[in-house]
Amino acid sequence: MTDLLQWGLDFVALIQQYRNPVADTFMQHTTDLGGKYYIYFLPFLLWCLNFHFMVRVCTLFLLSFFINVSFKDLFALPRPFDVDPAITPDREWGYGMPSGHSQNSALLWIMLAISVAKRWFWAVALSIALLIGFSRVYFGLHFPGDILGGWLLAALLLWANYVWGDRVTQWLKKQTFWFLAGGLWLFLGGLYLLYWMLDMPIMTGLVAISLGFGMGYMITSQFLHYSGSGNIWQRLLRSAVGLIVLVFYLKASRSFFPEVQNGEYYLVMFIVNSIVGLWLTLGAPIIFSLLSLGGRQSKSES
Repeated sequence: MTDLLQWGLDFVALIQQYRNPVADTFMQHTTDLGGKYYIYFLPFLLWCLNFHFMVRVCTLFLLSFFINVSFKDLFALPRPFDVDPAITPDREWGYGMPSGHSQNSALLWIMLAISVAKRWFWAVALSIALLIGFSRVYFGLHFPGDILGGWLLAALLLWANYVWGDRVTQWLKKQTFWFLAGGLWLFLGGLYLLYWMLDMPIMTGLVAISLGFGMGYMITSQFLHYSGSGNIWQRLLRSAVGLIVLVFYLKASRSFFPEVQNGEYYLVMFIVNSIVGLWLTLGAPIIFSLLSLGGRQSKSES
């Protein structure tokens, strides 16, 4: 065991000494805010805030997830419980370096802080990102270096978005619908088959959501011109409607999957998760527009 790894293990063990039921409850919600709560939190932001801005944020978020998993597999570094099983009874999928919770939450909250551009929100955003990172060490799921690695990758993605984000966006707007649709299917379809062959259901599911998300947004931008404008009550109400449908669909779709992760399982995964992505950027905006819960804009403004 290297000195750095031993130092990280000692640090995690030190934090573990201060665990208690109250702190555990708070930290569990904190870590979930950087994990499983995204399935509710990101759609809420997508439908409640500026639609086009949040599509860009969600796209960066999805890209961040793929990059994070790729670096995890590249480094193949252990988590604390891999080195010392007594650290925590909790277990999580994948390698430790870099921390996905830390990376993705830092990217999301700093993007939001840049958009809001208020000092108080910057303080809130940075505090949440720091707490989520700390919660991963608190539960013994990551070394401190994993957290720093996640934050570093988030910083690089934010820098890349600052330098090239607007250029890429303008280039995409100049391309034809069919060129973009074909490229999206070719790239993500190939990626889906790759993760299928590698038997990585989490990643195949995410690719399918990305495909539906991207196709839905292109159709919405081309034909619906949905902007997400409206008063506060329209925004909150459409978010509530969208989330109710999404939660119901996610719960109902669990029964569609076969127990064995065979070809049928991955086919169902593709269909179910593609529909999730389509609902986020196409199905829900259509319903919102029909119910007069969200504004539309002219094509020249989209």
